[in-house]
Amino acid sequence: MITFSVSRKFNASPLTVWEIVKDINSIPKYWKGTRELQLNKVGEGVYEGKIRFAFPSKGKIRLTVDDENRKLTFSYLSGPIKGYNVVEVKDNEITSTWKVKMSLLLSFAENWNAKHFKEGTEHALERIISEAISKASIS
Repeated sequence: MITFSVSRKFNASPLTVWEIVKDINSIPKYWKGTRELQLNKVGEGVYEGKIRFAFPSKGKIRLTVDDENRKLTFSYLSGPIKGYNVVEVKDNEITSTWKVKMSLLLSFAENWNAKHFKEGTEHALERIISEAISKASIS
């Protein structure tokens, strides 16, 4: 089981950061481990479909957008990883909390995968913050 949490403080509008986080169509732009998403809206703020990872594998995913709490939940339903990643935007901080189980084949490299996922998460949060700051300077 891989579990960790990464947080980054930011000096940007939390609403701008949240707008970037909840834009499900641009997830591959920030989360480089996700190569492609094919999603269908199945309810208010709920999307399900297929995910293609940066490594050659696919799975099923559910994304839940909670505007009230500024929380995006990635639920990995099937494929090489199962579990979740919850991204939360507070007033001056963004946090990503992971709890996933790797498939048997990938579990042999679980320590390496955990480090890789954590580094990818750090970079994703930094890209999101950078984009929010860039948008603010344009306005």
